[in-house]
Order: sequence, then C-alpha cells, then structure tokens
Amino acid sequence: MHDFLQKEFTTGQFAALYGINKRTLMYYDNIDLFKPAIVKKNGYRYYTFGQSTVFDAIQLLRKLRVPLEEIKKHLVHCTPQKTQTVLYNQSQMLEQEIAELMWLQRIVQNKIKSMEANLEMDCSKIEIIESKAQAIVISEPTNEMSMEQTMKVTLKFMRDCYHTRNYCGYPLGYMMATDKIQQGIFSQLTNCYYRIDEKNTEAINWTYKPAGRYLVSYYRGSWTEIDPTLQQLVDYANDHGLTFRGHAYIESILDDTTAAVEDPYYCEAKISILLK
Repeated sequence: MHDFLQKEFTTGQFAALYGINKRTLMYYDNIDLFKPAIVKKNGYRYYTFGQSTVFDAIQLLRKLRVPLEEIKKHLVHCTPQKTQTVLYNQSQMLEQEIAELMWLQRIVQNKIKSMEANLEMDCSKIEIIESKAQAIVISEPTNEMSMEQTMKVTLKFMRDCYHTRNYCGYPLGYMMATDKIQQGIFSQLTNCYYRIDEKNTEAINWTYKPAGRYLVSYYRGSWTEIDPTLQQLVDYANDHGLTFRGHAYIESILDDTTAAVEDPYYCEAKISILLK
C-alpha cells in the first residue's frame, strides 16, 4: 500500500489524471495551495497518488466556488467540524441558486407559451369570451396620482416584482375603471399588474382577475394612439346592449425580449373588459 500511495507523477502526468491543464497545478504550487510531495535535487517536482484525496477536496471546493484563499486557509486548519460548516454553507448557496434557476426557467417557459398563444393576433376582431379567474399581483392605486407619480409607482412595482420573484415572465398589464371608459375617459390607470403562477408564487398579497365574460379586442401600434380602439369597444358595447363592470385589463403582448421595433411606444396589447 505504501508503494502504491507513493507512486510518483510528473506535473503533466498528475494533471492528465484529472483532465486539467498542468498550468493549474503550477499555479496552485506557486500560491502554496497544493504543492508537489517531492522536489528532487535537480528541481524536478513530483506528485504522489496519496495526494489525490487532498486534490479531490480542492476540486470539489472549487466547483462549489469557494475562493482559493479560503480553500488554502481551510486546508491548513482542516477539521471534520470545519469541513462540515463549509459544506453546509455551500449547500445553502446551492439551494438559493437552484431556486433562482427554477424561477428563471418558469419565466422562459411562460414567455414561450405567451408568444405561441399570440402569434395569430387579429386586430380587427372584437369578441366576447368566457375567461377563468387568473392570479395577479397589482400595484398600489394610481388613479389619484399625477403622471409622474404613476410612472414612479409603476417602475417600483416592476422592480419589486422582479426582486421578490413575483415576476413570472408574463408582460406588464394596466387596469382601468370601466365606469371611466364608458364615459370616454381613457387616460386614468387605476393600477398596473402582473399575471402570476398561482401554484409557484411567493407573493404575499395577490388577488384574482375575476372569472366571467369579457369583451376582448387586440391592438397593434403606438401606446399613444390606443384610445380609438378603446372607443370601438365602448361603441360595440353600446350597440349590443352590454354593460361594463369592475375593471378593464390592458395586457402587453410584447415585452423587451420580444419587441423588434424602433418605436419605443410601439405595443401589441390584449384589451379585456369585464361585462355584467
């Protein structure tokens, strides 16, 4: 066993055993992290098989992204208890990263589904659809605010949703009071909102976009020119004896990852107005 553990390997041979560049071993030697077990009089340096357990530990800690300086200190003062603490801390870090990756995966998947669902958008069509309740998070009310205050609330809401992982990849939406819309007032937003995945949400305060019948239309163009489309919905409702209730929901179809136009105010939107 002694002869087996003392088997000598050159820097290149030892590096080849691990599939790494020998410069990595030379660097570790230079910073006194992992040095050859044998340095002969002619200056030749050799590693032994017995050093493999230490190098395996270094490789693992590097994969766990422990800084080299911390690995070096750990190896000098290594005990089972300290090793357990290091591994526990890295395990906590990995759990956070896994949660982050799973959240990002849901975002990407939801974006793909949204894009697939809206590839065939007929801007000329007005229809009545039966919609199930949708889980949403909404901003604080903005209907009594100035335009500047509304922008600040919206941006804060977007930022908070992203940092708290309430953002699920669905585009930002805006809510308007239907009584104002029926009066031809299209400039007052009551809230902004995001759709969320009810099963995966971490949100504390969330609600539902109500189930029910909605008058739905689609719009493609500049945000600044959306009012005529809203008026068309009002006219349609009046012509067909329909009455609005609750809120209208204007949901962007495109976002920054899918928009490919130069006009910063360009939008593609789905407009849903809840009916009595």
